[in-house]
Amino acid sequence: MAIQLDISPMLSALRDEASASQITGWALLLLYTVLLVMPFVPGAEIGLALLLVFGAAMAWSVYAATVLALSIAFAVGRLASRSRSPASFRNIPLASDAATSLLEGLRNRPWIHGLMRFRWLALALLINMPGNTVIGGGGGIAMAVGYSRTFTYPAFLACAAVAVAPVPALVLLAEVTGFGERLGRWLGHFV
Repeated sequence: MAIQLDISPMLSALRDEASASQITGWALLLLYTVLLVMPFVPGAEIGLALLLVFGAAMAWSVYAATVLALSIAFAVGRLASRSRSPASFRNIPLASDAATSLLEGLRNRPWIHGLMRFRWLALALLINMPGNTVIGGGGGIAMAVGYSRTFTYPAFLACAAVAVAPVPALVLLAEVTGFGERLGRWLGHFV
């Protein structure tokens, strides 16, 4: 016996509720922004769920909330790095010999220098990488980048704005071209 779960009535009720009440829509965006700032929260998946439920009507809002959340996480990392003085790093115990030799071996690798030369591309790929929650999620990655001080705030903001843009842009494009409706009708033949 197969159990079939149909959540479409619940999703359409949520969509109708949020459409009828702007407060609900803003509350969902605020909750999404707060969650995305936190490390190890699957923020991209939550944003994708918002886009799937509300479609192109929320694309710009989700985009702006995502860039804002990543910027806040970056700023938190930047502020945390100011509280540590270089003298405090001298008190950190040395890593094991194996870890030290691994780090020394990696330091002279050409691909490490390539990553540093194209760090904006590496950051954009990390933000968009599926499963990035394992390494901190969008908020954790932005916080770590802020802490490392490898980007200025304007450079990070530009990189985050470009890295986040493809999914909302595709949702808007699908709405404008009618691709979403055609895909839904095509998939309806199989259900």
